[in-house]
Amino acid sequence: MIKSFAHDTVDMVQKGNKQIVTTFVKHEGLADTMIQVIESQTKFTKDVVDSSIDTFASFTTLFTNKEFGKELVSSYGLDKFVPTTSTSSKKAK
Repeated sequence: MIKSFAHDTVDMVQKGNKQIVTTFVKHEGLADTMIQVIESQTKFTKDVVDSSIDTFASFTTLFTNKEFGKELVSSYGLDKFVPTTSTSSKKAK
């Protein structure tokens, strides 16, 4: 869903760019070259968007994994700073 929204946004902006070129650039060869550049930018931008979304999803999955968090904390020796999940209740006298 996010990818399709991002792709639609990119298409909308690039369609506007193409329209500007076809409207104001009267030299056919130059206009064709500019349209090719815009199409290349479109493909590149969509690839970057897809890669960014996939990377973010991978990191989110990784960092929400509790086992990864425990391994990360213990590998840096930070166990003493992390509160334990089991609480022993002491009754006040």
